[in-house]
Amino acid sequence: MNDEVLENLEETQVSRRGLLVGGGLAAAGLTALGSPAAAAFAAGEAGSIKFAVVTHGDTGSFWSVFKKGVDQATKDLKGRGVNVTQVYANNDVAKQVAGINSAITNGAKVIATSVPDASALKDPLTKASSKGIEIITVNSGLGAFDSLPTYEVHVGQTEDVAGQGAGKQFKKAGAKKVLIVIHEASNSGLQQRAAGVKKILGSSGVSVLTIPEAKSDIPGTKAKVQAAFKANKSLDGFLGLDPDVTIPCLDVIPKGTKAGTFDVGGSIKEIQAGRMLFAIDQQQYLQGYLPVVFAVLFVTNLNTVGNGAPVLTGPGIINKANAAKVAALASKGTR
Repeated sequence: MNDEVLENLEETQVSRRGLLVGGGLAAAGLTALGSPAAAAFAAGEAGSIKFAVVTHGDTGSFWSVFKKGVDQATKDLKGRGVNVTQVYANNDVAKQVAGINSAITNGAKVIATSVPDASALKDPLTKASSKGIEIITVNSGLGAFDSLPTYEVHVGQTEDVAGQGAGKQFKKAGAKKVLIVIHEASNSGLQQRAAGVKKILGSSGVSVLTIPEAKSDIPGTKAKVQAAFKANKSLDGFLGLDPDVTIPCLDVIPKGTKAGTFDVGGSIKEIQAGRMLFAIDQQQYLQGYLPVVFAVLFVTNLNTVGNGAPVLTGPGIINKANAAKVAALASKGTR
């Protein structure tokens, strides 16, 4: 083992990054393991792996697929002693914080959480890390908590790159000015998606409409989108960042508007019907499935992934060319 790796081990107490660079458990040696790694390994040996999933999501068209991933991984790894609890806070910050604190109190060894607002989750996640609990971020929160000593990896898509992917689809279709609806005002990931579109179309090619709690008031959201198009006749494109927002608005945008969305939901039917050009697919089933696998492998075998980089689950583009194939999978609830 070289001097650089030894320094990493000393600084991080055999963190997930130190282990990965050093070649894994055999390279580090069990006698070198300190807290929190030793405690995590011991818990895995005891056969009870408490793993908590705490997200800001609901259980609608997007998060229900995420949940199927969690449920399937739990079923697949039942023989490894995994015990999974799940909290879906539905954008209630207090409920998400309470879910993380409950996981800490109940002895979770790993917490996977989405991070739409890093400032809101800073205190509970810092507390969790101080107690040696492994942290995995999912869906949103890339880069927000890399500095925590027990932070492992982010599982999700790179929002900026995904936004650029949407921008390229609009550019290819000839759209000149796209209205983007941000449906959660404090969600940094949505801001990054919009910024990615702007990198391709330019600031003059994008108009952003922020509608807090848009999903909980669809009639009001449709009215605001319709008003935006009436007020700005140069708009010829529409991008919703969630199918539960995008699809209802297809009824009120002008005929011929080039429309796209993020995530799948019911968008495949709209693509096949010609009402929507594309959907950006971040494969949320993987975002639910993979963290359970990573948690079990770390707790039982100190396996790590990423080495500081995210594990990307997209983006992918669903359009008329592949919609039928994805639709067959979506009917099973896994896309």
